[in-house]
Amino acid sequence: MSVISSYNIMYMTTPWRFEVVQTTGSTNTDLMNRWHRHDLSEPSSVLAISQTSGRGRRGNIWVSKANQSLTFSLAYPFSNALSMMHLQGLTLACGLCVLKSVVNYFQISELDAKKYGLGLKWPNDILLGHRKLGGILVEGGQKSLMDPIWMVIGIGLNVSIPSINTEHREIANLLEISPINDPAITIEALWQRISYDMGNMLEVFEKESFTPFQKEWNHWHSWQHRQVDISTSLQKVQSGKCLGVNSNGYLLIDQPEGLQEITNGELTLSKVM
Repeated sequence: MSVISSYNIMYMTTPWRFEVVQTTGSTNTDLMNRWHRHDLSEPSSVLAISQTSGRGRRGNIWVSKANQSLTFSLAYPFSNALSMMHLQGLTLACGLCVLKSVVNYFQISELDAKKYGLGLKWPNDILLGHRKLGGILVEGGQKSLMDPIWMVIGIGLNVSIPSINTEHREIANLLEISPINDPAITIEALWQRISYDMGNMLEVFEKESFTPFQKEWNHWHSWQHRQVDISTSLQKVQSGKCLGVNSNGYLLIDQPEGLQEITNGELTLSKVM
């Protein structure tokens, strides 16, 4: 990875160190490597103009080309006094923050955003209708009890990549909800806006965990009251009506035997309604 520019924006509550790289494999991998080498010392936000080996959830690939996608990662140090349980729901809070940043940046009303089908899918997707507009990948940990808990938050948004809607690949882009005259300018400005909003959100999350974000996440939940299947890589685990998430970020599924809390798995709409 070769850094082509680096600077701080000090008006933020969180003093992010901003870096722009022309090409890298994965911004998440880059920041995770820094963490493993003990090279992280301040909150950092790294934007890749193009990314060749981006990683999504469950090993999915997220490749980005210049001016087509916004791909960046943030490294944020949480207090070493917290437990990993406190960080449950962080992915959900990050997805909500990105969605709200997009709405505010493009000055889209909530009514119009809902008409477009902008919403959230548990646990890490941002949707436009039933197509994927973006995703979140959160990873990290703590080296020792005296060290901060460093979390690396990878964010990918389709900006001008061609929209595809097929059986195997369903992609949406930001061009569908707002005109983008210059993708390069939009990408950098939106990156900084999301980073600013994320800094504010992470400070709240550090104090209060996911609880203050639960209600609003459910408000933007795309599949509320829909019949869904929760699957692992091997078999279907649960089916039922999706009722959003609880204060820990667990998915709530209504089944004949009662309400079930789901902590992991792949969520799809049931084919039999």
